[in-house]
Amino acid sequence: MKVRKYIEKFPKRIIGSAELMEKILSPYGLLVDEVSQLVSEGLLEPVKSSGLNGRRPVLYNRYRILRNEKDYSDVYGKIRLLHGKFDHQYYLNHPESYLEQEEDIRALSDFLWHRAKELETPMSINERSFSIFGKEKLLKSVEKKFGSCFHLRDFTWDDLNIYATPEPFFEYIHPNISEGDILVVENKDTWYTLRKIMREEDKVRLFGIDFKVLLYGEGKKITRQSGRLREYSEEVLGEGDHRFYYFGDLDYEGISIFQEAKQKNPEIQMSLLTPAYELMLSFGENMKYPMTRDHRMPRADLTAFLALFSEDHQKKILDILEGGYYIPQEILNYSTFKSHMKGNSHV
Repeated sequence: MKVRKYIEKFPKRIIGSAELMEKILSPYGLLVDEVSQLVSEGLLEPVKSSGLNGRRPVLYNRYRILRNEKDYSDVYGKIRLLHGKFDHQYYLNHPESYLEQEEDIRALSDFLWHRAKELETPMSINERSFSIFGKEKLLKSVEKKFGSCFHLRDFTWDDLNIYATPEPFFEYIHPNISEGDILVVENKDTWYTLRKIMREEDKVRLFGIDFKVLLYGEGKKITRQSGRLREYSEEVLGEGDHRFYYFGDLDYEGISIFQEAKQKNPEIQMSLLTPAYELMLSFGENMKYPMTRDHRMPRADLTAFLALFSEDHQKKILDILEGGYYIPQEILNYSTFKSHMKGNSHV
C-alpha cells in the first residue's frame, strides 16, 4: 500500500490529506480506501477539528499518525552497564542501534571490562576478532567503519593493537648468493621460468644484474598496500639498500602497475628492467602483435615511462600501444632467458 509506506517514513506526527493526494499518485478513490483501512487498523486517526476536505468520498483535512512506541526501559538499563569506553549517551538516544548489534557490543564491552590487558600484546586482525567476539572475520568486515559501527570514546581502531597480515608473495631466494637485488615479475610463467634457470642452472645474473630474490607480483598484488615492498625487503633481506627491478607486460596495465608500485613504496629503489623490454621489442619486430585485452587505458604516465628508453624504442612502444596492441612478457621464453643469464659474481 502506497499510503502505508509513505507515512511509515514520514517524519512528523500530523499529515494532511492534501499532501497525500499530491505525493501518492493514485486515483482518489483508491487513496480514500487506503486511508480508511489505515484508520481502521489504528495507524491513522482523523483530526476532526481540521474539518472535511469537501470531496466525495470525504477525507479529513489532517490525520494523526499513531506510531507504536517501543518500550526501551530494559534496553536503557543494559546500555548503562556498558564499559565506560562506550558512548552511553549515543546509545541512550539510539537504542535501536544498540539492539541491532547487541551481541557484538556486549562482547566488546565484556572484553574491555575483564580482559583489556590483553590489548598490550599485539595480535593479527582475525586473532583479535576471535578473541573478542568469537568471530574471526568480524573485525575485518568493519575495519573501514569501526568508528561508526561501535560508538566509543577515547578508543580507536589503533587501540586494538592489531598488526597487518598481507597476503604473502610467491618468492624464490637463491641460497648460493650472498648479495643481490630483487626482481618483481608480473606473470606466473615468466617467474617460474626464471626460477627454474636460477635453481637448476645456478644462473642469477640477468642483463648484468645479480638477483638474489625473485618475486611473483601476481598482477596488481604488489600495489594493494602502501609500503609492502619495503616491509618485505626488511623482513627477508634485513635493513640496507636493496634495489628492486620490475618486469611485466608491455601494455598500459603493466606500465601502471610499475608506476603505482613505485608511488606506494617511496622508500625503496625501484627501477624498470629496461633491457628486458628492449629485448621484447627486438623479438617482436617480425611478428604480429596480439591485440590488447582491455581497450580502456589505465592511469599511466606514458611520458615518464617512455623517458626510460631511447628515441627509437620510444617510437616503437608508441606505435604498439596506440595501435591497440601489446607484447606479453612471455615472448621471452626459457631458451631466451637461459642464453642471457650468467653465474653470480657474489658468492
